Amino acid sequence: MMASARLNNSLYLFGGENATSHYSSDFYKLTQTSDGFTWSIVPQKNSPAGTAASQAYITSDQQNFVLLGGMSSATVGKIAPLQIYTYNFASQSWTLQTNQNQSADATGFVYNREAFSATYDSSSQTTYIFGGDNTSTVFNTLHKLDSNFQATALTSAPEARFGHTASILSSGKLVVIGGVASYGLAAMKQVMVYDPSSNSWAYQNTNGMNGVYPSSTADHVAVVNSQDQIIIFGGDSRAVMRNRQYLNTIAILDTKTWTWTVPTINGIPPARRAFAVGGLLDDSHLTVAFGGALNDYYNDVNVYDIKSNAWLQSFDSSSSSSSSVSKGVIAGVTVAGVVLLLIILFLLWKFQRYLRWLIARIHNDIWKPRTGEPVWAETSRLVSQVFFLFIFIMFLYFVIRQAVDSPNVTQRIESASATVEVPDVRFCFDGFPSQSATTINGDNGAPGVACMTDNGYSCTSFVQQLDMSVFQPTFSDSLGAVTCFLFRAPDSFKLTSTSGANNGSRLLFTMFGDLQTTYGRIHLSVYPKNMDPNAKVYNTNDSIPVYLSQADVLNWQTAERNDLQSENVFTIQPSTYSALSYDIVDHRYLQSVGWNYVGFLPITNSTPEIESNFRSEAPNPNYTITHTDLGLVAIYPSTWATLVDREVKMYTLVNALGFVGGIFGMLIAVQAWLFGFRPRSPWGVVHRWSTGSRKQSLLSGLQSKFKTTDSGIPLVHPVHHRFSTNEFHNLGQETEAQRVSRVEERMQVLELLFKAYYVDDEVFRSLDNANSTTKDNSNSNNAPHAITTPSTLAPSTSNPFFGSSEKVPKADGFSHMFNERQSQGSISSDANSQHHLNNPSDVHLRDMR
Repeated sequence: MMASARLNNSLYLFGGENATSHYSSDFYKLTQTSDGFTWSIVPQKNSPAGTAASQAYITSDQQNFVLLGGMSSATVGKIAPLQIYTYNFASQSWTLQTNQNQSADATGFVYNREAFSATYDSSSQTTYIFGGDNTSTVFNTLHKLDSNFQATALTSAPEARFGHTASILSSGKLVVIGGVASYGLAAMKQVMVYDPSSNSWAYQNTNGMNGVYPSSTADHVAVVNSQDQIIIFGGDSRAVMRNRQYLNTIAILDTKTWTWTVPTINGIPPARRAFAVGGLLDDSHLTVAFGGALNDYYNDVNVYDIKSNAWLQSFDSSSSSSSSVSKGVIAGVTVAGVVLLLIILFLLWKFQRYLRWLIARIHNDIWKPRTGEPVWAETSRLVSQVFFLFIFIMFLYFVIRQAVDSPNVTQRIESASATVEVPDVRFCFDGFPSQSATTINGDNGAPGVACMTDNGYSCTSFVQQLDMSVFQPTFSDSLGAVTCFLFRAPDSFKLTSTSGANNGSRLLFTMFGDLQTTYGRIHLSVYPKNMDPNAKVYNTNDSIPVYLSQADVLNWQTAERNDLQSENVFTIQPSTYSALSYDIVDHRYLQSVGWNYVGFLPITNSTPEIESNFRSEAPNPNYTITHTDLGLVAIYPSTWATLVDREVKMYTLVNALGFVGGIFGMLIAVQAWLFGFRPRSPWGVVHRWSTGSRKQSLLSGLQSKFKTTDSGIPLVHPVHHRFSTNEFHNLGQETEAQRVSRVEERMQVLELLFKAYYVDDEVFRSLDNANSTTKDNSNSNNAPHAITTPSTLAPSTSNPFFGSSEKVPKADGFSHMFNERQSQGSISSDANSQHHLNNPSDVHLRDMR
């Protein structure tokens, strides 16, 4: 029921009804910015009485806000001339333009009314007043007001209306939509049109797109865009209150074709409501704000994007989304796709050799049939491997999805503490006068709060009165004047669980006020220090930081204006004793970041919160006989501990690792059970898939460390030519010594390869060291003057199981292979072997063991 008028990108709003008053005189300005809205109070002097159901407009020179009609406590149910006030933006002052002594029989008399329409034609500076009611009469009259507010009666409409809208088109015609007529809600299949050029009314039939018409409605919003389309929103059925229904739909009437369109709108629509205010602040977005339904009063702002046909959740007026893609974008995407395709084809041609190698390598890594194994066995193994891989991927997807969709759970951590912080406490005296009519014991009865702890420490200095001219909370009981006080102690002030030289363990607040005001109430609210919006709103100027954002504070103020606060808010009657216990909790909320899905070192926001319990006794009828105060409230901690509520994910990726590892191991075990175990190469992906210089360095290292002559490579080349299908006819002649030497060399290469890549030789080296130590001890006991040999040079402090080095004489043959991880006792542990290595031509079968 607020009166609204648009000026550039702002809506000026006056009056209306709220949860605590039928008539308000508040004056606000809602301004659209590039990324949202700003809200401000418009300063005013000589403001009119609180008014609801008024109409307003801004004059063509943009200097004045004109308020017309509506009801106030002084005009409701009475016959009075149309109430007209003007507000000058320069002087910030209101001026009454109505002759209150004007007789109803006078020429040009316009009755004051509500639920009417006031349509301003800026080109002629003319205002058209149509319809409405004054609780006894529903009007069908049409009047014209000039720039001096002189009224002229025009042709009356064919039917009376109230709760309707009248929109002016670029042609100057008025289009009346909806509202209530004598027969009920006006149908949307027909509208009334007034033509100023002929001073005549006409009914205009409308069409519905695909036969669909909007629902009949009253008390809705109607705006006209630059294409002479009338956009309506919301409204109600104007039935009795208990049966009244509300709308939140958008409908568009194209006045060039007189066709209704009811679009399907994306996004989250606002709540159903009537008496909302709206305007096209940039010709691309419809702004809808406030309004109500039954006992709900809305303090929200909603934006409908006309071009994208959607309700917006975030707003950016500089870039209105479009429902169509430009031809330039399509052409650009097409050209980019062609260029990308050419680049891919060029790369395939340029690196075709590498691609062929890659395909062959992948084939060799996958297809590995064992010698003598039929094709069906390898094929079955690969099919089962693909099947098991599919199962593993599905399980992996499941656990990752489970981690992503994991709910948050809260863990409470309590750490015993001897001291506890105190909360901020606000006391709002509702309905108590500024002072008593009589002074009792020197007390003038002004509202006030005194503070003391249970050990007698005075904390009244931490109580400050709040300036109600900055912001005044609203309470639905509307008992009278509201005066608020805030207890806000410094961080150093804490309560202590033990008695002694400390601040005490309880806060005792004594409330003072007029003892004769028995209907008054005291509203008590508690806040954590760092989350107290009062500190920001009233600018307490202390060193305690407040973590609330400006948006949080504005939401809190909105809730306070509508008396919607329910947590940690309590009401105290006079002459009572009350007790309140509290816990201040450090609630660590998980931030919405990907890292928190991992499962350790979570990223959180630390938010202080308060939990409270309240008990109040019944008023004592004899309280004022012995007391000059209104009552006492004791506030104390529920728990002497530091409390932390830590929010964590129920399932995380770290938790999933155990499940994934178990499933992977089980699938590998099933694969081995079905098709046997296949040992893996000691080389990993880095080794196998290396290229260029890295691959060359790996091959060079193998060649230099494992040199062979003509013995061949174990497991690759046959032991002898006679086992080779390629060299069966080229057996050649070799002596027994050459054959033994070749076999020894081949065996040595095989041992070294196993030692380097397949087995750990720690036990073998330990056994060698143990044998060497035993031999040394035996030689020491039997030959005390024996000549020292290399086998006895081991340090006395060395561990016999872990040799530090192995030395082999440099000679021909393959002694170069003994240069890594050599044992201590191998210098002389096998002299015959050393001899054979150095003199391969002298090897005889009798020397082989």
